[in-house]
Amino acid sequence: MGRNAPEIDQERIPYPEYVLRVLYASFYPAVKMAVEHNYPLDTVKDMMTLALWQEAKRKHSTINLISLIFGKSTRTVKALSARFNKGGFFNQTETNLMRRVEDLLRQQPMTLEELAERLPHSNEFDSSRLAVDALVREGRIDELPSRPGRRAKYTIVARHHDLFSEDGWETRVDALYEHLEAVTETIRRRFLSDQPDEAAARTFSFKATPEDMAQFRNDLFEFIRSRTNEMEKKADESQASDVFAVYAGSTATEAE
Repeated sequence: MGRNAPEIDQERIPYPEYVLRVLYASFYPAVKMAVEHNYPLDTVKDMMTLALWQEAKRKHSTINLISLIFGKSTRTVKALSARFNKGGFFNQTETNLMRRVEDLLRQQPMTLEELAERLPHSNEFDSSRLAVDALVREGRIDELPSRPGRRAKYTIVARHHDLFSEDGWETRVDALYEHLEAVTETIRRRFLSDQPDEAAARTFSFKATPEDMAQFRNDLFEFIRSRTNEMEKKADESQASDVFAVYAGSTATEAE
Protein backbone atom coordinates (compact mmCIF):
# COMPACT_ATOMS: atom_id res chain seq x y z
CA MET A 1 0.00 0.00 0.00
CA GLY A 2 1.31 3.47 -0.86
CA ARG A 3 2.79 5.61 1.86
CA ASN A 4 0.17 8.34 1.37
CA ALA A 5 -2.87 6.05 1.17
CA PRO A 6 -5.56 6.98 3.72
CA GLU A 7 -6.15 4.66 6.63
CA ILE A 8 -9.37 2.67 6.44
CA ASP A 9 -11.50 2.49 9.58
CA GLN A 10 -12.94 -1.02 9.54
CA GLU A 11 -15.52 -0.04 12.17
CA ARG A 12 -17.18 2.65 10.05
CA ILE A 13 -20.56 2.04 8.45
CA PRO A 14 -22.33 3.96 5.66
CA TYR A 15 -23.95 7.14 6.92
CA PRO A 16 -27.51 6.13 5.87
CA GLU A 17 -27.14 2.95 7.93
CA TYR A 18 -25.80 4.98 10.85
CA VAL A 19 -28.86 7.25 10.75
CA LEU A 20 -31.17 4.24 10.63
CA ARG A 21 -29.42 2.76 13.66
CA VAL A 22 -29.97 5.99 15.58
CA LEU A 23 -33.62 6.01 14.48
CA TYR A 24 -34.00 2.37 15.50
CA ALA A 25 -32.56 3.06 18.95
CA SER A 26 -34.91 6.03 19.32
CA PHE A 27 -37.92 3.71 18.99
CA TYR A 28 -36.98 1.95 22.23
CA PRO A 29 -39.19 3.90 24.69
CA ALA A 30 -42.28 3.44 22.51
CA VAL A 31 -41.78 -0.25 21.78
CA LYS A 32 -40.93 -1.01 25.42
CA MET A 33 -44.23 0.52 26.54
CA ALA A 34 -46.13 -1.19 23.72
CA VAL A 35 -44.84 -4.61 24.78
CA GLU A 36 -45.35 -3.79 28.46
CA HIS A 37 -49.03 -3.02 27.82
CA ASN A 38 -49.58 -5.80 25.27
CA TYR A 39 -50.57 -3.66 22.31
CA PRO A 40 -50.85 -5.61 19.06
CA LEU A 41 -48.64 -4.82 16.08
CA ASP A 42 -51.44 -3.24 14.03
CA THR A 43 -52.16 -0.73 16.80
CA VAL A 44 -48.48 0.17 17.13
CA LYS A 45 -48.25 0.65 13.36
CA ASP A 46 -51.30 2.93 13.44
CA MET A 47 -49.82 4.96 16.28
CA MET A 48 -46.53 5.36 14.44
CA THR A 49 -48.35 6.39 11.27
CA LEU A 50 -50.37 8.95 13.22
CA ALA A 51 -47.23 10.35 14.86
CA LEU A 52 -45.47 10.58 11.48
CA TRP A 53 -48.47 12.31 9.94
CA GLN A 54 -48.80 14.86 12.73
CA GLU A 55 -45.10 15.74 12.66
CA ALA A 56 -45.04 15.96 8.85
CA LYS A 57 -48.13 18.17 8.87
CA ARG A 58 -46.51 20.42 11.49
CA LYS A 59 -43.29 20.76 9.51
CA HIS A 60 -44.53 20.78 5.91
CA SER A 61 -47.35 22.81 4.48
CA THR A 62 -48.62 20.79 1.52
CA ILE A 63 -50.01 17.33 0.93
CA ASN A 64 -47.84 16.99 -2.19
CA LEU A 65 -44.63 17.51 -0.22
CA ILE A 66 -45.72 15.10 2.52
CA SER A 67 -46.62 12.44 -0.06
CA LEU A 68 -43.18 12.85 -1.62
CA ILE A 69 -41.45 12.39 1.75
CA PHE A 70 -43.64 9.43 2.71
CA GLY A 71 -43.16 7.80 -0.68
CA LYS A 72 -46.94 7.47 -0.98
CA SER A 73 -49.48 8.82 -3.43
CA THR A 74 -51.32 12.03 -2.59
CA ARG A 75 -54.50 9.95 -2.51
CA THR A 76 -53.06 7.77 0.27
CA VAL A 77 -51.87 10.80 2.22
CA LYS A 78 -55.27 12.48 1.86
CA ALA A 79 -56.87 9.31 3.20
CA LEU A 80 -54.53 9.47 6.21
CA SER A 81 -55.44 13.10 6.71
CA ALA A 82 -59.15 12.36 6.60
CA ARG A 83 -58.81 9.46 9.00
CA PHE A 84 -56.78 11.20 11.66
CA ASN A 85 -58.32 14.66 11.36
CA LYS A 86 -61.75 13.29 12.21
CA GLY A 87 -60.57 12.48 15.71
CA GLY A 88 -61.56 9.50 17.79
CA PHE A 89 -58.50 7.54 16.71
CA PHE A 90 -57.65 6.50 20.24
CA ASN A 91 -61.14 5.07 20.70
CA GLN A 92 -60.80 2.91 17.59
CA THR A 93 -57.56 1.07 18.29
CA GLU A 94 -57.83 -2.69 18.53
CA THR A 95 -56.79 -4.61 21.61
CA ASN A 96 -55.17 -8.00 21.62
CA LEU A 97 -56.23 -11.15 23.42
CA MET A 98 -54.64 -10.31 26.76
CA ARG A 99 -56.32 -6.93 26.94
CA ARG A 100 -59.66 -8.49 25.97
CA VAL A 101 -59.29 -10.98 28.80
CA GLU A 102 -58.76 -8.10 31.22
CA ASP A 103 -61.81 -6.28 29.86
CA LEU A 104 -63.98 -9.37 30.36
CA LEU A 105 -62.73 -9.98 33.89
CA ARG A 106 -63.54 -6.41 34.84
CA GLN A 107 -67.19 -7.38 34.38
CA GLN A 108 -67.05 -10.49 36.58
CA PRO A 109 -64.78 -13.43 37.50
CA MET A 110 -64.77 -16.14 34.83
CA THR A 111 -63.31 -19.55 34.16
CA LEU A 112 -60.96 -20.18 31.28
CA GLU A 113 -63.77 -21.85 29.37
CA GLU A 114 -66.11 -18.89 29.93
CA LEU A 115 -63.42 -16.54 28.68
CA ALA A 116 -62.77 -18.66 25.59
CA GLU A 117 -66.48 -18.58 24.70
CA ARG A 118 -66.47 -14.79 24.68
CA LEU A 119 -63.16 -14.22 22.92
CA PRO A 120 -62.65 -14.00 19.16
CA HIS A 121 -61.55 -17.34 17.72
CA SER A 122 -62.88 -19.07 20.82
CA ASN A 123 -61.95 -22.41 19.29
CA GLU A 124 -58.29 -21.49 19.86
CA PHE A 125 -58.24 -22.79 23.42
CA ASP A 126 -54.45 -22.73 23.66
CA SER A 127 -54.34 -19.02 22.82
CA SER A 128 -56.77 -18.24 25.63
CA ARG A 129 -54.71 -20.33 28.04
CA LEU A 130 -51.50 -18.56 27.01
CA ALA A 131 -53.11 -15.16 27.51
CA VAL A 132 -54.45 -16.09 30.96
CA ASP A 133 -51.15 -17.63 32.05
CA ALA A 134 -49.24 -14.53 30.94
CA LEU A 135 -51.60 -12.22 32.85
CA VAL A 136 -51.25 -14.33 35.99
CA ARG A 137 -47.45 -14.23 35.72
CA GLU A 138 -47.51 -10.46 35.34
CA GLY A 139 -49.74 -10.09 38.40
CA ARG A 140 -52.55 -8.49 36.42
CA ILE A 141 -55.14 -11.18 37.17
CA ASP A 142 -55.49 -13.71 39.99
CA GLU A 143 -56.77 -17.28 40.12
CA LEU A 144 -59.49 -17.46 42.77
CA PRO A 145 -59.54 -20.35 45.27
CA SER A 146 -61.95 -23.07 44.14
CA ARG A 147 -63.42 -26.22 45.60
CA PRO A 148 -61.96 -29.58 44.58
CA GLY A 149 -63.34 -30.63 41.21
CA ARG A 150 -64.54 -27.12 40.36
CA ARG A 151 -63.03 -25.10 37.54
CA ALA A 152 -60.94 -22.17 38.69
CA LYS A 153 -62.14 -18.65 38.06
CA TYR A 154 -59.95 -15.64 37.41
CA THR A 155 -60.41 -12.06 38.53
CA ILE A 156 -58.78 -8.75 37.72
CA VAL A 157 -56.21 -7.36 40.15
CA ALA A 158 -57.66 -4.10 41.44
CA ARG A 159 -54.35 -2.28 41.67
CA HIS A 160 -54.09 -2.35 37.89
CA HIS A 161 -57.28 -0.29 37.58
CA ASP A 162 -56.12 2.92 39.16
CA LEU A 163 -52.44 3.15 38.37
CA PHE A 164 -53.10 6.48 36.69
CA SER A 165 -55.46 9.25 37.68
CA GLU A 166 -57.10 11.03 34.76
CA ASP A 167 -57.07 14.36 36.61
CA GLY A 168 -55.02 16.76 34.51
CA TRP A 169 -53.84 14.08 32.10
CA GLU A 170 -53.71 16.57 29.21
CA THR A 171 -51.20 18.69 31.13
CA ARG A 172 -49.09 15.63 31.94
CA VAL A 173 -49.02 14.48 28.32
CA ASP A 174 -48.16 18.00 27.19
CA ALA A 175 -45.26 18.03 29.65
CA LEU A 176 -44.15 14.67 28.23
CA TYR A 177 -44.05 16.19 24.74
CA GLU A 178 -41.94 19.07 26.05
CA HIS A 179 -39.53 16.67 27.75
CA LEU A 180 -39.22 14.46 24.67
CA GLU A 181 -38.68 17.51 22.46
CA ALA A 182 -35.56 18.33 24.47
CA VAL A 183 -34.41 14.70 24.41
CA THR A 184 -34.97 14.48 20.65
CA GLU A 185 -33.03 17.67 19.97
CA THR A 186 -30.18 16.34 22.10
CA ILE A 187 -30.11 13.16 20.03
CA ARG A 188 -30.25 15.09 16.76
CA ARG A 189 -27.44 17.47 17.68
CA ARG A 190 -25.28 14.86 19.38
CA PHE A 191 -25.55 12.14 16.75
CA LEU A 192 -26.61 13.77 13.49
CA SER A 193 -25.34 17.35 13.38
CA ASP A 194 -22.02 18.94 12.47
CA GLN A 195 -21.74 20.42 15.97
CA PRO A 196 -22.20 17.56 18.44
CA ASP A 197 -20.64 19.57 21.27
CA GLU A 198 -23.76 21.77 21.36
CA ALA A 199 -25.57 19.00 23.25
CA ALA A 200 -24.64 16.62 26.02
CA ALA A 201 -26.32 13.94 28.11
CA ARG A 202 -25.23 11.68 30.94
CA THR A 203 -26.86 8.76 32.71
CA PHE A 204 -25.71 7.79 36.21
CA SER A 205 -26.70 4.47 37.79
CA PHE A 206 -26.09 3.85 41.47
CA LYS A 207 -27.52 2.35 44.64
CA ALA A 208 -29.30 4.51 47.21
CA THR A 209 -32.04 4.32 49.80
CA PRO A 210 -35.46 5.65 48.73
CA GLU A 211 -35.20 8.41 51.33
CA ASP A 212 -31.78 9.55 50.14
CA MET A 213 -32.93 9.40 46.53
CA ALA A 214 -35.98 11.55 47.23
CA GLN A 215 -33.82 14.15 48.96
CA PHE A 216 -31.23 14.03 46.19
CA ARG A 217 -33.91 14.58 43.55
CA ASN A 218 -35.32 17.58 45.42
CA ASP A 219 -31.84 19.04 45.87
CA LEU A 220 -31.03 18.51 42.20
CA PHE A 221 -34.21 20.16 40.95
CA GLU A 222 -33.76 23.07 43.33
CA PHE A 223 -30.16 23.56 42.15
CA ILE A 224 -31.28 23.55 38.51
CA ARG A 225 -34.03 26.10 39.19
CA SER A 226 -31.68 28.37 41.13
CA ARG A 227 -28.79 28.15 38.68
CA THR A 228 -30.93 28.62 35.56
CA ASN A 229 -32.54 31.70 37.11
CA GLU A 230 -29.08 33.15 37.69
CA MET A 231 -27.98 32.44 34.12
CA GLU A 232 -31.18 33.87 32.66
CA LYS A 233 -30.72 37.15 34.53
CA LYS A 234 -27.15 37.32 33.27
CA ALA A 235 -28.29 36.58 29.71
CA ASP A 236 -30.77 39.47 29.84
CA GLU A 237 -27.80 41.81 30.11
CA SER A 238 -25.87 40.16 27.26
CA GLN A 239 -26.12 40.60 23.51
CA ALA A 240 -24.96 37.01 22.91
CA SER A 241 -27.40 34.52 24.36
CA ASP A 242 -29.36 31.50 23.15
CA VAL A 243 -32.25 29.43 24.43
CA PHE A 244 -31.24 26.10 25.98
CA ALA A 245 -33.17 23.18 27.40
CA VAL A 246 -32.06 21.04 30.33
CA TYR A 247 -34.00 17.91 31.22
CA ALA A 248 -33.64 15.95 34.42
CA GLY A 249 -35.28 12.86 35.80
CA SER A 250 -34.74 9.93 38.09
CA THR A 251 -36.30 6.51 38.36
CA ALA A 252 -35.85 3.17 39.97
CA THR A 253 -34.64 0.67 37.39
CA GLU A 254 -35.76 -2.86 36.70
CA ALA A 255 -33.53 -5.65 37.93
CA GLU A 256 -31.72 -7.35 35.07
